[in-house]
Amino acid sequence: MNGEGEVAMLRRGWLILAAVVIALGAMGAARAETLARCARPSGEGWLERTADGVRVMHLRGTYYDMGYEHAKLMEEETQFALRAARSTLRTKLPLVPFSVAVRMIHTMVYRKAEPYIPAEFKEEMRGLADGSGVPLDWIEAMQAWTYLTSCAGAAAWGKATPDHELYFVRSNDIALTVDMKSGRSYHDLAFIAIYEPADGQPYLMITQPGIIGASDGMNAAGIAVGNFSDPSRYETPAGVPMLFRVKQTLAKARTLDEAVALMTQQPFEGGYNFLVADAKIPDARAIEMDARTVYVGGWDGAAESNHYVYQGREYAYTPVEDLLTRTNHPLSSELIANHKGPIDNAKLENRLTGPRYVDLRALLVQGYGGLDLGRMMEIMRGVYASRTWERGPTLGATSHQVAFAPKTGEVLIAFCSGNPLKLGRPAVSAFSQPVHRLNFFDLVKGQP
Repeated sequence: MNGEGEVAMLRRGWLILAAVVIALGAMGAARAETLARCARPSGEGWLERTADGVRVMHLRGTYYDMGYEHAKLMEEETQFALRAARSTLRTKLPLVPFSVAVRMIHTMVYRKAEPYIPAEFKEEMRGLADGSGVPLDWIEAMQAWTYLTSCAGAAAWGKATPDHELYFVRSNDIALTVDMKSGRSYHDLAFIAIYEPADGQPYLMITQPGIIGASDGMNAAGIAVGNFSDPSRYETPAGVPMLFRVKQTLAKARTLDEAVALMTQQPFEGGYNFLVADAKIPDARAIEMDARTVYVGGWDGAAESNHYVYQGREYAYTPVEDLLTRTNHPLSSELIANHKGPIDNAKLENRLTGPRYVDLRALLVQGYGGLDLGRMMEIMRGVYASRTWERGPTLGATSHQVAFAPKTGEVLIAFCSGNPLKLGRPAVSAFSQPVHRLNFFDLVKGQP
């Protein structure tokens, strides 16, 4: 199917998706249910379920206390996370005992990253371990766990949006970890975490039980961040880990310049693409990095109009004002020289970064000028729903898809649900599940 035909096919699903988003959004005012509370010396955390079923964990106080709150509010789920990790490791390393595999991950990955992890996040892991009874080195190894991920995302503002405000969308594509004994997917347990540190600004991130790092989120200063893996020949755990790089930016950045500085803090561990946005300006930057180099640019940066030959194929990019898009390959000359793996391949077309970039970019350009929060989410879901992903190792397994309006605090989010081993990855993935609407600023004002 040619590009125009594919775009037309995706367009037919927009009206249905829009109706779902609007209907679910109308439910947002109903009262949430408090599921658990945990009081600590520096603050009280609680877990709630919104009217349409989204779990939100509120964490307040010092980072140690917030880690402890997390453990108590998600005590059973954290234990389940360990069982799911054990099941996954048994599948990948059937001859290696779980305790040995954990020590390997801790020694080979976490210990190399540890010197570069901010002290407050180490305290949070210690609180999580103390509150859950899980050994600290196991908690640390869980944060260092390396998944094969992909992801896609975009930021639009100014001339690209109907009100000139900034909107941000991201799909989190990841192998859905399943506990073989229960048949439940660990990623079914994903939730929204609202952090209100005693000495910092509130921020929102999406995570799972026992995991304190972030791959996307936004904060009270209007900063939004999203991560997209970018395989490189030069990657190392001896740098600021991606999950903590993103979280640190959400916790500390108040301007776009501060966000870029935190996201590009050396040493680099690579390889990743990031989108970083500031709704106050509004403006955004694309960041591409591996362990050796980094590229930073706006919509008019050199990468957005670059062209190169890679694995015998020519690639050319055209800038669009106030619009940035990324999947899992670099657009810059600096990073493509070190890229590892195909961008396009006819035999693997449905699970590669190139086709997703082309699909997503084409629909964003088609919707240019009208890219509001709902439209951005519709486009992202449509791109994934339009393809057959079963052949891919992770694509089609989207744990969550989220759209942010950082200025107003509006969030649209969908989570995966179900057993992918029985139902298939597309059926349980986030792009096939209901969309929920929340407001970050309302959540921050909430009380248990």
